[in-house]
Amino acid sequence: MAAGAALGDPSFEELFRLHAGRLVRLAHLLGAGDPEDVVQEAFCRFFVVHRDRRPENLVGYLNRMVVNEVRTRQRRNKLADRKRLHLVSAPPASEQVERDESVTALVRALRELSPRQREALVLRYWLDLPLADIAVAMDVRLGTAKSLVSRGISRLGQQLEDHR
Repeated sequence: MAAGAALGDPSFEELFRLHAGRLVRLAHLLGAGDPEDVVQEAFCRFFVVHRDRRPENLVGYLNRMVVNEVRTRQRRNKLADRKRLHLVSAPPASEQVERDESVTALVRALRELSPRQREALVLRYWLDLPLADIAVAMDVRLGTAKSLVSRGISRLGQQLEDHR
């Protein structure tokens, strides 16, 4: 058992084994172009910062780290694009062939949402997190999380109607 870990806390390796795949999918749905790298960076930072002391909610904390890393990378990419003085369209997050047209339309509509609305919807409906946990993962107030989910659902519905 790691020094300072509470009895029953999973080891770092167990955390990685249990949650890495889910966190990669989360990063992908949030629009990361390199979701594996995002998760690797989150786990590396988690290991360095919390080697001896673990936060109360390990999974929630890892979710927040992934959300923040995706945001940071997206911000960096926008700044780099501005410095180049021309807009570069981002490559699709995945080259996977999607079998179902409705899934393709849904993914396309999700990509058209603002990053914060997309984050809120993915956390709510893909991870099935309650609004309080969404607020923690996104580092916003509960009311803001509610608003982002509500407005995101509304906009997503409009976009899906427009694509028909």
